[in-house]
Amino acid sequence: MIQIKIILFFCLLLTSPLVGQTNKAIKHPIDIKLEKCLSIDSNQTTLGMIQCSSIAENEWDKELNKYYNLLLTKLNVDEKQKLKNTQRYWLIYRDNELSFSGTMYYNMEGTMWRVAAAGRSCDIVKERALELKNYYDVLTFDK
Repeated sequence: MIQIKIILFFCLLLTSPLVGQTNKAIKHPIDIKLEKCLSIDSNQTTLGMIQCSSIAENEWDKELNKYYNLLLTKLNVDEKQKLKNTQRYWLIYRDNELSFSGTMYYNMEGTMWRVAAAGRSCDIVKERALELKNYYDVLTFDK
């Protein structure tokens, strides 16, 4: 029985990143809110799209912090320190990536690139939030 649970667990772990990519029916509530925001006529402007992305990024940041704090409650002392260090390095990565991508996009012609920069900023935070959630899900699987 334990072997079956382990096999099912690894199948879940290996396929969970693919689910969001292949099954369009399963969307995170933040992504749904973003789509609704972007579908509003008054948000069909550069400013509107940037604001929608900014709102989504703030929500993903809350999600990131939620799972970061939940993870801390599940880890031993050594793991907590490693997570804290990793998060510090991730913040450095995030800031440098946003500096690079922002500069690149803002140096391109056309206001659509400002929307792309805002989307990239949101995506970076979303990716980290989902990574932390995945770690938490692994630690709390079948408990």
